[in-house]
Amino acid sequence: MNARKRLTLMIRRDRGSMTVWSQPEVTDALDAYRTEVLRAAADRLRAIPIQCTALTGPVWYGTGWREAITQLEEIADYQKPDDQEYPGELEMLRGLLLNLRPAVRQGDIDRVQQLIASHDARAAEEAAR
Repeated sequence: MNARKRLTLMIRRDRGSMTVWSQPEVTDALDAYRTEVLRAAADRLRAIPIQCTALTGPVWYGTGWREAITQLEEIADYQKPDDQEYPGELEMLRGLLLNLRPAVRQGDIDRVQQLIASHDARAAEEAAR
């Protein structure tokens, strides 16, 4: 089953009620669909004949086509690390931990709450990108 069909089945309404899917299931389905679309685009570009010689066109033209196809394939293959909600999340959590330790040792609950609130705001901002 392709990703588009899977997504369609996930959001199909059955007798007036909608099935609730977990965030990881929806994310996986969307990522699979994105990958399929990019692979289809790369395949369509690859199907265009590129004949670059001194008589038919500059060599850099053909090289540009091949690099564009390679770039699409690389984007299609990219998968976000499973252990991070967004790139850099692990580094942000490490920084939070380094700042929380002294505040906790001193019993400064206000500082702990401030650090957590600041982290949550930055994390939401990063995740939205």
